This record gives sequence, C-alpha cells and structure tokens, in this order.
Amino acid sequence: MLEDPSVHHRVAHPPRASRVLAAGEVAGVRTEVWMGGAHTSHGDDLTATTLGASWLIDCAGDIDRSYRELTSRWLACVFPDLDGPLTSPARISEVVSESLAAILEGNGAAPERIYVMCQHGMNRSGLVSGLILRGLGLEAAETIDRIRRARPGALANDYFCQMLRRT
Repeated sequence: MLEDPSVHHRVAHPPRASRVLAAGEVAGVRTEVWMGGAHTSHGDDLTATTLGASWLIDCAGDIDRSYRELTSRWLACVFPDLDGPLTSPARISEVVSESLAAILEGNGAAPERIYVMCQHGMNRSGLVSGLILRGLGLEAAETIDRIRRARPGALANDYFCQMLRRT
C-alpha cells in the first residue's frame, strides 16, 4: 500500500525567527528584536540557549508551551491578521509599552532578545515588532524596510503598514 509522505512523515521543526534589530543599532539599546513564526521554515531556530534570557511575545497563540516555559518572560498578545481595525489594540499597546520599558531599563535588566512570534512570521509579528522599533525611534520607512528584508513578504497587510506610518 502506498502512503502519502506529506501526511505521515512531516518533518517538525522548532519555531523560527529573523533578527530585525541587532544590539547596539540604536544608541543605548542592547536588546535584539526578532520576529518569526511557530510554523515557518524561514529564519533561525529558537533554542533553549537563546530563549533563556529572552522575552517571547505570542501574537497567534501557536507557540508550544515548552518554548514558552524556556523564556524569562512570555506575553500573550493574540489578535487576528485582518486588513482593518484591530479588535484588541489596547492589549497590543500594553505589550509594546511593557517591552519598550524593559528594553530601555537603565539597571541592566533588559532582556537579551525579544522574539515577536505569530503563525508564519509575517503580519502580526511584523506589526508588533514594528511598533517596538518605532517606539525606539526608528522612522516608519526604515522600520518597514528592515522587517521586509528580514522576512521577505512580511507586512503584506496594508492596515498594519498604515499603523506603523501613523505611530
């Protein structure tokens, strides 16, 4: 009997992310910002080593509990990828504000990395990581360009791009 290998022999891989801001690229900021997805084949694997001193923002609710437990801080910020007004903008603002406060802490307690993750690492993670970059002082055009270079095809959601331009 023949079997469809795509059904029975799928290769599982860990969530993956791409760096959109390196440590030191913004004056006084030592935290790296990464964006990615639970089900993407693009980017670097999330590992126990990298997650230990990191925050993880879960924008789709797809990150396995085992990865959540490895982080120094896990934040749920689940919202739909809709090309229009968001149903939970207050929660997104809270998470972005909390992340910026941690990044800008002067006592050395800032996380080494912040991973912003969604399902495939394109729109929701692009919006939240973009809002963090905008909060660190990057211009909208540079923010959108960085995200699209790190994750080709990202920020295809026009409404999310408009939000980054208005911030």
